[in-house]
Amino acid sequence: MVDIDSETLFNSAAAVLTTAAALFFISSVELGVSPVSRILLVLAFLSGVFAISQRTDDRQVTLLAYGVVVVSIVGIFLDLVNTFDAGNSTLVAGLLVLAAVLFGLRTRFDDQNRLLTSTQATYLLGAVAVLAVVVLVVDVGTGGLTYELQPQGQVEITESPRENTRVASVAVTNPTPLPERVKMPNYAACAAGDWSEYRQSEPERDRPLPVRVNINVDDGYNDHLMSFGSKTYSVSMYLDATNTTGEAFPVQRTDACPSDESGAPYIAIFERPESADRVYPT
Repeated sequence: MVDIDSETLFNSAAAVLTTAAALFFISSVELGVSPVSRILLVLAFLSGVFAISQRTDDRQVTLLAYGVVVVSIVGIFLDLVNTFDAGNSTLVAGLLVLAAVLFGLRTRFDDQNRLLTSTQATYLLGAVAVLAVVVLVVDVGTGGLTYELQPQGQVEITESPRENTRVASVAVTNPTPLPERVKMPNYAACAAGDWSEYRQSEPERDRPLPVRVNINVDDGYNDHLMSFGSKTYSVSMYLDATNTTGEAFPVQRTDACPSDESGAPYIAIFERPESADRVYPT
């Protein structure tokens, strides 16, 4: 049986928990800032762990701190590959580069298993921390992405009323020098005006079914915009109505779904709160 004393147990547990916290922060915590800011915050934390490993005389603490840093660095790299969809080739090449760097660093250990002096490690921590703060301030100060909904003048139903028909586009602009994640506003649409002649009737219902309109923004998954970049995303519509083939309906940007059911029918597109339920006319 392996003899493990209390100090080893507590040191190992602290290292495991520290690593778990760093990996969880990297993969799951959303701060509403650029991935660069988030990663620099983690690197500042890891610089602190590394500084501790270079200042202590306890070889066990130094070894465990190295483990925390190495595993977390690999986690950061995997998160970057996933965030920017870099592909398997980049993943394999990056892991090989990390392996080569680790292999090369082993030759630089002194007799205390240290890579830097305590002073150098402190300077490194200070430099990374200052860089993280500066980038975070720039990130927050310049604001996030801007979204502009651009409805089409009208939409023509050429075939099935259930087809995905383009009704608008969303222009997204990144005013910051950092890559930012696209988080599309919660856009919705409804049938406004008088749609009585386009409602579907069913024998078992006393009144026709309401006309329903759903829209979808083709913003992909986990998409990011690079510094000062811009991109336009298509907005398609699903119309649940009848007798609409060959018809053309105006498309208007509104503040909410209009309650007025009089006048010519049109498609109203608006932004609703994330917690709001879908709005259907009755």
